[in-house]
Amino acid sequence: TQGIVPPSTAPDAYVVHDGAAAGALAFTLARDLRSSGLKAVLHCGGGSFKSQFKKADACGARFAIVIGEEEVAARAVKLKTLQGNEMGQQETVALDDLCAALRAR
Repeated sequence: TQGIVPPSTAPDAYVVHDGAAAGALAFTLARDLRSSGLKAVLHCGGGSFKSQFKKADACGARFAIVIGEEEVAARAVKLKTLQGNEMGQQETVALDDLCAALRAR
């Protein structure tokens, strides 16, 4: 009634990963995203990418950051859009450019 819209509690990104090296990178990446002021959720329960994506959708995250062994080797991640008009689009983003890429969207 007062016209005040509370800030969104949905995370900017949900980090999904598979593999030991990917898990270590995911932990570091989530910490760095939070330090830069972004809301990031790190999946810690194991499971397939499919089950992790279901949890990312359920929490309302705008993006999924996908890390597998190939991404670890390339020092990059897959950034998948989960909300909005570009839903389902996926691109590869270098680790050094990830914060800027998330802020630009």
